[in-house]
Amino acid sequence: MSLTKADSYKNNREKRKKEEKKKKLLFRLKTALAAVIIVLIVVWIGFSGYQKIEKSRPRASVTADYSAFEEYLNGLSGTEETE
Repeated sequence: MSLTKADSYKNNREKRKKEEKKKKLLFRLKTALAAVIIVLIVVWIGFSGYQKIEKSRPRASVTADYSAFEEYLNGLSGTEETE
């Protein structure tokens, strides 16, 4: 009787160890998944905020004076007509 009891205790102990390992693994996976989701949400909020800030900033406009270039082109076309 005691031998069967000892065997059943050993089997139950092995089952409990396997179940405990499985529970720990699932807990770690859930924690890692939650951390990834939280990081993605934080990055998404930060990126959205950055885009809104960049859109609200006034853009610096640059004006270029093309008069010298136009004169040069006119000068080229003027020399072709005389030749």
